[in-house]
Amino acid sequence: MTHSLLRLSTAMRSQAWDWAEGAGLTPTQGEILVLLLQRKGPMRLGEIARETQLTAATTSDAVSTLEHKGLVEKRRALDDGRALAVRLSARGRTAAKKALQWPDFLSKAVGTLGGDEQGVLYRALLKTLRELQVNGDIPPHRMCVTCKHFQPGKAARKPTYRCSLLDLTMTDSDLRLDCAVHEEADVLTQKKTWKLFAQA
Repeated sequence: MTHSLLRLSTAMRSQAWDWAEGAGLTPTQGEILVLLLQRKGPMRLGEIARETQLTAATTSDAVSTLEHKGLVEKRRALDDGRALAVRLSARGRTAAKKALQWPDFLSKAVGTLGGDEQGVLYRALLKTLRELQVNGDIPPHRMCVTCKHFQPGKAARKPTYRCSLLDLTMTDSDLRLDCAVHEEADVLTQKKTWKLFAQA
């Protein structure tokens, strides 16, 4: 299993470099552009470093290069005039949307799986990511299963869930990994929710 994941990682790294070289960027710079696009607003350097798991120095260098290329802009943070926030420029937004396309090779491969298989795979990945998050190996993700609006369903062959905020009924494949309206639940609620989700 671990070897299979490593092979996937190798393929993704290769595809990321192929795209980045064609775009005149590095995979790290592309990752930062995508992060800023997904967050739909300015982010401080510390936030970017934490989300990408890069050092402060590497993040600063990458952002400075992107600024030099005219893809991002640095402005004073709205909530703290002493701090700088990074946001996409119009050109940066276009580049970020293109950067979102390089994982298409993986989407096509997953698309050959049946609907049930895709749901099982995604559910297994969510469980793995959650375990890594709990162990502190990756930064927190704004996933449905840690949100106070998430309502796990009862155990069933095809379990369904509810988002009370968006009034949505979801299946495994609909669960979000990085939701823009995520509101983290308290620790006790997360534990109860996860227990129900894992048993469903």
